[in-house]
Amino acid sequence: MANRKTFNDFLSKPDIKNDDYVVGFDLPEVGGEKKFKFSDLKDFVQEVEMHKIEVNGTLPVVDPSIIQNSSNSEVHSPFLNGKIFHVVGNDNVSVTLPNLVATHLNKKVQFMVVNLTNHQRVEISSVPSGPVLHARGVSNSLGQTASTFLKKKYDTALFYFDGTAWFGHGDLDGASTQNIKNISGNYLFTLEDEDKILHFNHGLGTDSGSITLPNPVEMIAGTQFFVHNISDGWIEFKVPTGITFHARAKFLRRKYDDAVVYTDGVDWFATGDLS
Repeated sequence: MANRKTFNDFLSKPDIKNDDYVVGFDLPEVGGEKKFKFSDLKDFVQEVEMHKIEVNGTLPVVDPSIIQNSSNSEVHSPFLNGKIFHVVGNDNVSVTLPNLVATHLNKKVQFMVVNLTNHQRVEISSVPSGPVLHARGVSNSLGQTASTFLKKKYDTALFYFDGTAWFGHGDLDGASTQNIKNISGNYLFTLEDEDKILHFNHGLGTDSGSITLPNPVEMIAGTQFFVHNISDGWIEFKVPTGITFHARAKFLRRKYDDAVVYTDGVDWFATGDLS
């Protein structure tokens, strides 16, 4: 009987093994005692918890309200596992992913972050020299902070740790500067350029350049991008044989001419300073 435990013996969600169990009663009478697999009860025992984030800081690994000794922190999953963090307030907030140490390397951690600010930016960053963050908008460099953003109210992202690195997916995007792409020569548009502003500058001594549009069937209907001619030459839009380019013309001839280009999945369309 000394090894039997109650729910009060667990300070946070433990690692669940297939043969772990607790003893309870399925009938309110003598003889109703039976074993319940803990893996079947884990979602019932611990419901989803929501926590507010109002200031810059690092997400907690250990529950701030509970003092745990070193042995507990080694055998329990980090506190943030399974949580939903609501970022609130009227200012931009920076949230840092924790540097999970060796004692957590075999732990699988997953949580959500929701931007509930008034359209302020929520920055989610890794720590320098810590686990790398893989997510949309991130440009990773060894030993450097990697960041991604929830830019609008109600933007949501799921983050998880696989034992060696952080991953994120959802309504994530890079900083504004990453949405501007500088082009210095002839260019082939790709899906990675969707919603970007292409600054086209083909350099001194070059009169013209071109942007080749791929077959629209390779794109999703509604895919669009923006072209701004900041060179002294002109830009020509080219399409594959058999594809129609619906626009007044196919050239941006003057410096600072610009255009919006998009597809319906069948043809290409453009509007702007085309001539």
